[in-house]
Amino acid sequence: MEENKEENDENNGAYTYDKAVELTGHGCYNYLLLIACSITAYAFALDVFGFATVVAASSCDLQLGLREIGILVSAPFAGVLFAFPWGFYADTCGRRRALVVSTAVGFVFAAVSTLANSWQLMLVLKLIGCSFSTASFTLSMTILGECTGTAHRSQFLLIMNAFNIASEFVAFSLAYLILPLSFKFSLPWMGITFRPWRLYTLVMALPLGVAALFFLYLSESPKYLASCGEYSKALKVLKRMYKINGGKNDGFPVKHILPTDVSTKPDSSFWKTIAHHTVPMFKPPLLWRTIQLFFLLALCCSVNNVIVMWFPTMVNIFFNSFNGEQTADLTFCERMFQSGNTTEVASTSETYRCNESISTNTLYSGMLCGIFFFILNLSVARIASRPRLVLAAILAVAGVSVILVNLREPIANMVFFCLVQVTALGIGCVASYFVDLYPTHNRGLVTSLGMMVARLVSFTGVNVLGNVITNYCETTFYCLSSIAFFGVIVSLFLPSDRKNIKCDS
Repeated sequence: MEENKEENDENNGAYTYDKAVELTGHGCYNYLLLIACSITAYAFALDVFGFATVVAASSCDLQLGLREIGILVSAPFAGVLFAFPWGFYADTCGRRRALVVSTAVGFVFAAVSTLANSWQLMLVLKLIGCSFSTASFTLSMTILGECTGTAHRSQFLLIMNAFNIASEFVAFSLAYLILPLSFKFSLPWMGITFRPWRLYTLVMALPLGVAALFFLYLSESPKYLASCGEYSKALKVLKRMYKINGGKNDGFPVKHILPTDVSTKPDSSFWKTIAHHTVPMFKPPLLWRTIQLFFLLALCCSVNNVIVMWFPTMVNIFFNSFNGEQTADLTFCERMFQSGNTTEVASTSETYRCNESISTNTLYSGMLCGIFFFILNLSVARIASRPRLVLAAILAVAGVSVILVNLREPIANMVFFCLVQVTALGIGCVASYFVDLYPTHNRGLVTSLGMMVARLVSFTGVNVLGNVITNYCETTFYCLSSIAFFGVIVSLFLPSDRKNIKCDS
């Protein structure tokens, strides 16, 4: 009976949303959206993680000591505190509007920070700017997932994440090209001298502006419109997607969209609206999935971010260890924290010298690592239809790599230390489950909250690692490995890749 009813509905031009979006085809519109979301992911990463290079290069100009550097570098993480309001805004006012606002305002503040004449002003501008720009990454994952058919959804999310990872290569490459320049222009009416690091900061801000222009052209998520009960507007967007994808005028077979999960009515009270969007994800049947996906997203982000933040420092110390007398037959931890290096680190923190130059070895290491993971992410995207398998394999590789980092072989040390960052590839896999398993009116908020938890865990992990690894290096690596393997077990309880995963939409 149900099959006959579904067939009769389709004969009358009535389709479910998932079927309707499949009928729009897969073409130019999908690729334009993928480009826009990939640029957004790339811009977000430059604005947040690339800022550390800006701080290092501006240390002399802004008269920064270690305390000021630490405060500035941690500023972008403050943006995660705004994940809830941004997720709520996206679920009540629309994904496209939230993305245009977050990228445009983020670009303005990132560009204005180029003209900061003190570290205090730089801090304020970065705090405000990142409170907008950090929302763009999770929101772009949501709109990309909702506008892409199930056959290509996981693949597109992984490709988008690849551009997020590639930002490391681009940031270090731009630093290599721009920071060694020697020009300077005095702007006395602003109290600054325009040096290469200011040009570098401006160039790093541009992708946010480009992303905003893309989303001005693209349409609102039809999934969001349908969830609000605005089926005529959703159908109009689907027809536009169909036409841009190469379909003929009046050839789109969908005439009606079957009712889906409808969001809170406009006349609902403010607190009732918040409860409607928040409570379902923290009570059965979604409670277990929320905890599970929050843990996996926090694991993928934090392990990668901890290593990324400490990568330049550890790589420099590692290579400097070969200048000593006893360089053979040492483990990674012994090279890192043998007496000579430990003293050097301690003295550095006590007698900091202003130096705005960036080591070429650090830049080369960052570029090579970034391009490697970009290529690897694109390769993994070819098997994106198996997100559970991919996620479990990624976490297993990370767990094994953390253990093998401490071998007594220098080449193996660096290879496995770099491979620990492979957990970043799992972010796209986890994001695909947020799209598949949650109703539309909860999807933007749950993704934003998941990323907020992940960033807070990352911030904590970066600080904890710095405090414990000097005295407990091997133990730290073993703990990271145990957490990664526990993540493998947790990922095995995700829905099977063979199932047709759908939420009540």
